[in-house]
Amino acid sequence: MRDIFENFEFHTQIERLHKSGLLYQVTEKFAQIDLHPENVDNHQMGLVFEKLIRKFAEISNETAGEHFTPREVIRMMVYLLFIEDDEVLSKPGVVRTICDPAAGTGDMLSVAGEYLVEHNPQARLTVFGQELNSDLYAICKADMLIKGQEVVFSDPSSDAERL
Repeated sequence: MRDIFENFEFHTQIERLHKSGLLYQVTEKFAQIDLHPENVDNHQMGLVFEKLIRKFAEISNETAGEHFTPREVIRMMVYLLFIEDDEVLSKPGVVRTICDPAAGTGDMLSVAGEYLVEHNPQARLTVFGQELNSDLYAICKADMLIKGQEVVFSDPSSDAERL
């Protein structure tokens, strides 16, 4: 968890909110929202994240597509990755490995895991990810930890790290 907070530069954000007199207000708002994975699934959280990316990309005069891949495109990519393996994926004890060299928030890794479980709940998927942007790395790592997924992920400041 320390790695996630350090990559988010959480202490800096807390200090900025405190200096501007907004820390209590922001904390109070988040305390009123139940973001537990049972209430807000990965897809819904992804939609929220995409909307925030779009909003802030527009403010900085960029296109949102520079920062994320739409979920529909990710699903199609995963489908294409596994299309030749449908018969093999249904066998007991199947193990697959996937690597995303530009993992971002880890949506492709998550969707690949969901796809495999849909086809074979006993299958095992080991995911590898790499991300240069420290904020995106922290989001991905937090998401993987919340889901209990094992992943080897390369953070912006080190080699590979195993979760």
